[in-house]
Amino acid sequence: MFAKNIIFCLLIVVCLIFAMTAHAREIGHTSVTFTDSARSRQIPAEIYYPAETAGRNVPVGEPDENGFPIISFGHGYLMPWSVYANIWTVLVPAGYIVCLPRTGGELFPDHEEFGLDLAYVIRALQAEGADSSSIFHEKTGQTSAVMGHSMGGGASVLAASSDSTITALANLAAAETNPSAIEAAKTTDIPALLFAGSDDCVTPPEAHQIPLYNALASDCKTLVILTGGSHCQFAAYHLTCNLGESGCPGPGINRAEQHALVARFLLPWLAAMLKKDSEAWDTFESLLEDGQGITSAHTCRTVSPAPETPQTDMPSLFRCRFYPNPFNSQTTIEYHLPQKGTTSVRIYNSQGQCVWRQDPGAQSTGTHRLNWAGIDRNGHRLPSGYYICQLRWNGTIHSARLILLK
Repeated sequence: MFAKNIIFCLLIVVCLIFAMTAHAREIGHTSVTFTDSARSRQIPAEIYYPAETAGRNVPVGEPDENGFPIISFGHGYLMPWSVYANIWTVLVPAGYIVCLPRTGGELFPDHEEFGLDLAYVIRALQAEGADSSSIFHEKTGQTSAVMGHSMGGGASVLAASSDSTITALANLAAAETNPSAIEAAKTTDIPALLFAGSDDCVTPPEAHQIPLYNALASDCKTLVILTGGSHCQFAAYHLTCNLGESGCPGPGINRAEQHALVARFLLPWLAAMLKKDSEAWDTFESLLEDGQGITSAHTCRTVSPAPETPQTDMPSLFRCRFYPNPFNSQTTIEYHLPQKGTTSVRIYNSQGQCVWRQDPGAQSTGTHRLNWAGIDRNGHRLPSGYYICQLRWNGTIHSARLILLK
C-alpha cells in the first residue's frame, strides 16, 4: 500500500508540474473521417483536443505561438480506440491533440495500411490548421509523435519509417508486425521511447520491444520496462485482450499503477521532444536515473532537446554508445574522442558496487571500442539485471544504463 501511495503521489506531482507550466485544459472531442486520396482510403478517427470547456465539438483552446503538437495513436489487435482513455486524459490537458484512427479493426488487419493511416492523420490535422473553416484553424503545431499499443505500437514504427516529417516515436508493448516493425526500425532515426512490461507474455520484451529497441537507428532512444507490468494493463480492461492473457501469470502491479508509471515518463519526454522543454528533459533523465518501478536502457547522443548539432560538427564532440542493449552474451562500448586523453571504463551493479573495470589509459583522437561480456573482475558471469556503465575521459563522465538478460 505504501508503494502504491508513492506512485500515485508521483503522478499527481508530475501532472501538477505540467499543469502549472503548460496551462492544464479541458478535453474536447470530435469525430472526423479523413480521406487519403492517394490510397483511395477513408480513415475514420476520434480526436481529443485541448479546450476551454469540455464536450463534443466545442471550440479548441488557444495554444501558444507554436500550436498544439499532434499525437496519432494506434490501437491494439481487435481492441477499440475507446480503451485508451488513460492516454488522452493525461496528454490533452498537457496541451496535445490526440488522434485515434478507427481503422485496423479487422480480424486480419493490414499492418502496413494501418501504419500509413497513423502517419496520414498527422499530416491531415496539420493541414486543418491552415483551413479557415476547420475548428483546428491556427491551432495545430508542426511537431508530432506517433504512438500505439501492441499491434498499434508496431504499426507506429511502420508509420515513422514511412514519413520523415514525424518528430518522435513512442509506443506501449509494441508487437512485431507484417511487414516487420523491427526491420522498419533500422531506417527510423527519430527520438524514440518504448515501454514494455516485465510480466508481458503476449508480446514479451525479449522477442518484441528489445529487438525493436536494438534495431532503431535513432541517436536518442529509450526503453522503459515496467517492473510487474503486463500487456493488457497499458489500456483499460477489454475482454479480447484479457482472453489473450488467460494463460499468463498475474501482473506484479495493478492497472492504475501501470498507467501512472507510463504517465510519469511519457509526459516529460513528450514535452522535451515536441515542445523543446529542456527542464522536462532533465526531469526525464532524473526519473530514469532514479529507476523506481522500472528497468531501462537509454542511449542518447543529444544532451538536450535543443536543435541538433550539424553533422559537420559531430567529430568535435565526446560521445559514446552501447550496442546491443539489452544484451545477452556481449555488448560493445563505442566512444569517440575529439582529442587524445586518458580513458577508463567502470561497470557498477544496481547496489553501486564496481564489478568490472577497464583502463585503456592514454588514447588518440578518434573512435575506440571495447567489449564487456557481462562478467565481473574475476571472470564470473553476473546475474541478469541492470548495470551502470561509466566512461571517463579527461575529467568528463558519460554514464548509461545497460540491461543484462540471460
